Amino acid sequence: MEVRNLTAKSEVYTSNAYLCSPSLPDSDSESYDGKNCGILIDTGCDPLILPALKQIEYEMGRQPVCQVILTHSHYDHTKILRDIRGTWQVTTYAYSAYLNGIDHVIKGGETVQVNGNNFNLIHVPGHSTDSICIYCQEEQVLFSGDSPLMIWGTEGTYELSFVKAFEKLVQLPVRTIYPGHGDVIAKDCNRILDQSLRNLRKSRVL
Repeated sequence: MEVRNLTAKSEVYTSNAYLCSPSLPDSDSESYDGKNCGILIDTGCDPLILPALKQIEYEMGRQPVCQVILTHSHYDHTKILRDIRGTWQVTTYAYSAYLNGIDHVIKGGETVQVNGNNFNLIHVPGHSTDSICIYCQEEQVLFSGDSPLMIWGTEGTYELSFVKAFEKLVQLPVRTIYPGHGDVIAKDCNRILDQSLRNLRKSRVL
């Protein structure tokens, strides 16, 4: 699976928007199934991702995205959803029931299967009540949205529901973390999560 951040060069404030596409096979591999298309984790709010997706469509000869999962409902993660739905036929998922254009309102615990990969949807209330993290078990990657995963101290205050969700996250083997903002974490992910949980448990929990 190839993961591209479509908003990496944005000059406006926006979330990261990750396009997960099936990797093209080597020349000796079986022929590529052109019906496969990508899954988009958050749309961001920069309209420049639309020409980027159209360029990918032109280069690959296929629809660039067929599934969209939103990590939460804040505008910087969702604003371009309407434009994407107006351009391509996509299936959309989100925890919030109040977003327009959502086909499946999830409760957490669901799995979305795309191109042989399983994307597990994990409800992690904390940053917002509708926040989710998305874990691809085949690639061992975690898309965290704005959920705070790096807890460096013990001075914060957290809700018990967030701590309980965090306890589920640390049980996952994670090779790479793709956050909603900032750089990708590609080293010591499980060590970071374990230390964060220890700090959470020493913090004030409501």
